[in-house]
Amino acid sequence: MIRSWLTAVFLISITSALPAAPRWHVPSSLKPGAVNEVYGWDDGPVPDFTVQVIREGQLKPLILARSFPMHALTLEAPNALFQWAAALVALDALDASGPVVVRIFSGGMLLIEVPSAIEARVFPVEAIRLDKEMSQLREKPDPRKDREAAAIWATYLRFDATSAWSGGKFLLPVAPTVRLSAHFGDTRQYQYVDGTTSRDYHRGTDFAVPVGTPVWAAAPGVVVLAANRMLTGNTVVIEHAPGVYSVYFHLFLALVKAGDRVSAGEKVALSGATGLVTGPHLHWEVRVGGVPVDPLDLVSGGLLDTGAVGAVVSSIERPIHRRPIQ
Repeated sequence: MIRSWLTAVFLISITSALPAAPRWHVPSSLKPGAVNEVYGWDDGPVPDFTVQVIREGQLKPLILARSFPMHALTLEAPNALFQWAAALVALDALDASGPVVVRIFSGGMLLIEVPSAIEARVFPVEAIRLDKEMSQLREKPDPRKDREAAAIWATYLRFDATSAWSGGKFLLPVAPTVRLSAHFGDTRQYQYVDGTTSRDYHRGTDFAVPVGTPVWAAAPGVVVLAANRMLTGNTVVIEHAPGVYSVYFHLFLALVKAGDRVSAGEKVALSGATGLVTGPHLHWEVRVGGVPVDPLDLVSGGLLDTGAVGAVVSSIERPIHRRPIQ
């Protein structure tokens, strides 16, 4: 189980007005199993930067950050244009709570250091009994499982700086009226036929849908994986931004192939009951830098929503006189 967390840094170029030092937004607390946004803006170019999050009393940072360009953003209030950059900080759901320090570096120099804290989260515990076939599928060593695990991790950790994200909310992959049969972060105690047990946590959201239900892309992107896997059955993975992926497991049929470009809401698969399942359902994940995050957060709050970011920036910049946009 991965306990580290990673970030992706978004660099957005915009025409500027007056030179000034970058201003920064750092959350006062960081939520495990979620995307936490750190960003800075300036009248001139914001340098590429990295983010380090360090626990008190420790020297080794918990962060790896990279930067990549995005489209321009116009802030209507205070009627000015800024260049800005943002970092997505994804924490593992089981990261321990406690104080941390957020440090922003550029060119090897420390730009800012801000105290923060990792929030405490508690998830429900669920017991799952597995029959003999499911027990062997989960526990028995198999070279195919190893190859497939290595391949999907290589996909999750892939960072394509040319990927673009326009900002905004994700869509649900099925109708909003569908019942959720399992939530992100649920702690699962698997009970095997030989009497042994193991514990893990649920890295996505499950929807109780019958076989053949249409599955829609949560956001625009490019299909990077469409394959049958031992544990997850027919699987589709879509890249939405550098290091940001949505994942669809246990499908009856994939309707797309690797390399296809899809739009938000486009039908990409039919749900099923393939792989390690106890019944028909859709398992939906979102990974950021390889770390699973609660996908429902991105449905309700979005990912680098330009309106939300603009509101924060405008609230700080409003008192400052700027040259109007020409």
